[in-house]
Amino acid sequence: MANRAFRAPIRLLSLFFASILLYYCLRSFLISSTSPSISSSDLLFKHLVVASLKSDNTSWVGEHLPDWQAKVYVADDPNAQLTVPLNKGRESMVYLTYIIDHYNHLPDYMVFIHGLRYQWHNDDPIYDGVPILRNLRLPYVKSVGYAPLRCTWVPGCPAELHPLNPTEKGLPTRVAAERAYASAFKTLLPNESVPKEVGATCSSQFAVTRERVRRRRKSDYERMRRWLMNTDLEDEISGRIMEYAWHIIMGMPPVYCPPAGECYCITFGICKLNCNAARCDKRYVLPTYAQIPNGWPEHGGGENGWPTPGWNE
Repeated sequence: MANRAFRAPIRLLSLFFASILLYYCLRSFLISSTSPSISSSDLLFKHLVVASLKSDNTSWVGEHLPDWQAKVYVADDPNAQLTVPLNKGRESMVYLTYIIDHYNHLPDYMVFIHGLRYQWHNDDPIYDGVPILRNLRLPYVKSVGYAPLRCTWVPGCPAELHPLNPTEKGLPTRVAAERAYASAFKTLLPNESVPKEVGATCSSQFAVTRERVRRRRKSDYERMRRWLMNTDLEDEISGRIMEYAWHIIMGMPPVYCPPAGECYCITFGICKLNCNAARCDKRYVLPTYAQIPNGWPEHGGGENGWPTPGWNE
């Protein structure tokens, strides 16, 4: 009787552990069946947050970056699967909406980008966003918490805005944003002093960790979005204010302009370049116009201030 009584709990424990093993085997099978080419960990630990419009072709994201889980927002389509409560403030409305909606279940890494593959501000010899994202070194992002996707200083560095001493220099949008920055900053970040100078590489595309996003409360991001929704400023002005606030929101100093060569090397693994503080040879040319030529890069090179692809070789 004693041996029989002893064997009973042993059998119960065996059944318990067997059921746990069966659960994890079934779970692994279901994951591999639904995602044959991409592991569940790849999908779950990093999000690519894309701010797009209906006219943008965003198919390049899935085609060239399958190891990222894409969150493609269509700001001007209220019926899109992912959209925004109000199409204001350019990409910032998308970014804030994503953070608010995902705050309690953020992935390890997030990269916030615009919808088009080729854009004038992409820090690449042919303005291609794909190599930028493929070369991005996530261990470095983890170590610093926040990393811009642009290393070349112009425009934005070493100081784009002087909120406490506005000037009339530069384009009208820059002048207007500088004038409005201090007032907006007091609402966006009410517990921080308005900086004397603000400098960061343009243009609202960056990588960030979950821990860095959560240094601020969800209610902080909700307050920022309310400001964006309620402001009377034109979109290009409110969007520009946010463009030069994101690095501060994410915990970096008001002037955050790492040397270009250091930035390329530690952020993207592109090293041994010939650089000064602001730029590196054969990496980026600031074009005359912001509109990418039709058919780029196969067409339009060498015209209207656009370099001929291969210029850096």
